Amino acid sequence: CTPLMLHMATWKMGTRPLSAVKKGTAWDYAGRTVALFGQALPPFWIGIMLILLFSVQLGWLPVAGRGGIEHYILPCITLGWLAAAGQLRLVRSAMLEVLDSHYIDLARAKGAPKSAIIWRHASRNAAIPPITFAGLTLAGFITGTVVTETVFSWPGLGRLAVDAVLQNDFPLLTGAVLLVTLMYLATSFLADVAYVYLDPRIRYT
Repeated sequence: CTPLMLHMATWKMGTRPLSAVKKGTAWDYAGRTVALFGQALPPFWIGIMLILLFSVQLGWLPVAGRGGIEHYILPCITLGWLAAAGQLRLVRSAMLEVLDSHYIDLARAKGAPKSAIIWRHASRNAAIPPITFAGLTLAGFITGTVVTETVFSWPGLGRLAVDAVLQNDFPLLTGAVLLVTLMYLATSFLADVAYVYLDPRIRYT
């Protein structure tokens, strides 16, 4: 599920600045509407509605369990819905802040192409907050989410940790907490390394 979510996140990162570049247009309102519903609707409700529509009513996808690629579609959508909405809002606000900067006005005054201003100057400087958020989100994807695993009957790390708590299995719980901590440290480190490539003003000594 994680590689598919990374592919979706990479694809969306290229389209989300459109809401900030075309501020006040239909594209902007559509993006803000998607972000609003994405953060307002709880993941368990989204999962249940997807099962009712695509599994029960249409019969296109399996209800739950593990198997082929068709078993990954609904859990990935449910898992990525909230993260995609948060990422959309964050990218939009970061892009709006960067586009109002003085160096962007200077680039426009020099006659730089609009595409170069957006993708070469604005996007790289606006990418640091979304990269930070993406690192934490990726760690959450890797370590598992209890709600999505429960709705689709997936035996993941989140449910394993909850079962360890309910059964007072302290060695298993300790191992799960240690693994989650290592995942968050690893993704935070990768996000810090990515800062150097996104912003040349950042240097590690």
